[in-house]
Amino acid sequence: MIFQSKRLKVRKAAASDVEMYLSLWNNPEVMKNVGFPNGLGTSAEKVRRQIASHDNTEFNQTLIVLEKASGERIGECKIGLPNEKGISCPDFKFLPEYWGKGFGKELFNALCKYTFSNTRAQIIETSPNEKNVASQKIAESVGAKEIRRGVYHFPPEMQHFTEDVHCVIYQICKEEWLEKNLSIKMIKNKAEKSRICKMIIEALPDWFGIPESNKEYIKGVVDTGFYTAYMFDKEVGFFSIISHLKETSEIYVCGILPDCHRLGIGRKLLGSAEEDLINNGTKFLTVKTLSFSHPDKNYAETREFYKASGFLPLEEFTELWGKENPCLFLVKVL
Repeated sequence: MIFQSKRLKVRKAAASDVEMYLSLWNNPEVMKNVGFPNGLGTSAEKVRRQIASHDNTEFNQTLIVLEKASGERIGECKIGLPNEKGISCPDFKFLPEYWGKGFGKELFNALCKYTFSNTRAQIIETSPNEKNVASQKIAESVGAKEIRRGVYHFPPEMQHFTEDVHCVIYQICKEEWLEKNLSIKMIKNKAEKSRICKMIIEALPDWFGIPESNKEYIKGVVDTGFYTAYMFDKEVGFFSIISHLKETSEIYVCGILPDCHRLGIGRKLLGSAEEDLINNGTKFLTVKTLSFSHPDKNYAETREFYKASGFLPLEEFTELWGKENPCLFLVKVL
């Protein structure tokens, strides 16, 4: 599996998927929207060859969309690698019997999330047929805006079985998509704090690999300021802040689910916490993390996040967490 959403799963195509592709690509009702009024007219052998030619990556090739509940193949999609301008152009199609169920919006949001998280894309672009009102509504529902209109002309050798496609081009940038789909809430309920902390740090074994420390975090967050990030009504990250003195607070523990890294969620959570701290008169925010003298690559990314967020390293403690886990102490002036 490559990614999943609430009701859908996406995986690479296999030879066993040929019949679904024939049903989809040879269906005039589906393919008229992309310029093939009589369907693509492809054969099982051509589809097999196309699937066999796929490389080991998940990008720029057809993928299978499954309905979780039934396990049925319901369509296909493509994750587009961004061009030199950072623009990615995904694609998806569903079998007609699955239209009108909200799968399009769900899949488009999942494609945005995966693309923004796993590539350098800054903009998602889609270009539905101007006659395909449903696809235009899907684009608008995730926050995309119309930027222009255009016409796609097929090569001369294909024009006898195709039609020009009059497109409406929509775009949404990473920051706008995150603003629309992410919310930050401060949690007061102690049991909720522990539950969210437990769920997220257990999904991050490369950062939280010491069971005793994890138990301490899960217990300790109940008495901290606890900021939670929600995406599509699901908890995807948190920051736990403890205040030692009126002027000084500390990031006690924090984490973002793996499939939500590099979306900017940590920056949003930290910003919400800092805004409240400043309003309460806090002058300094500190954090402890694994030091640069340790080779761990995951914590190297963590230190880069703190550096980019304005934290400065003050001191390395080699005994606080034991010699095998040197501690770096950082501070930020608020």
